[in-house]
Amino acid sequence: TGGVPVGETVLVRGIRVNKSIAEKTEALFAAAEAAGHKLSGSGCRDINQQIELRKQHCGLTTYDIYQKPSGQCSPPTAIPGSSMHEKGLAIDFTVNGSTLRKGDAAFAWMKANAAQYGYFNLPSESWHWSLNGK
Repeated sequence: TGGVPVGETVLVRGIRVNKSIAEKTEALFAAAEAAGHKLSGSGCRDINQQIELRKQHCGLTTYDIYQKPSGQCSPPTAIPGSSMHEKGLAIDFTVNGSTLRKGDAAFAWMKANAAQYGYFNLPSESWHWSLNGK
């Protein structure tokens, strides 16, 4: 199925992440909460979930799913096998139940603070944060 084995992931506040980042992820959520930002989101997903997202965001052809540049999808969506989500090393953040957006106070907080917890933003997706910004 691809991606990280379930045994290599843990739940942090209901979000499945790679064990290697669990402690920093919990610290990020605690700090955000202390600053008044209720973050949540989605983390690890398997290759089949990535394929389904590509179908929804990019199209149904083999080209759409496996070759179309992610920037041509709406919203941008990584090619299956290349997503940091499949490694459990990315989170698509929400704040108060809505997608994290650039104008949000929580986004400004993330920009100022997330790097100290190992999270970097993918500039084309305000909600997507990972260990390498991809």
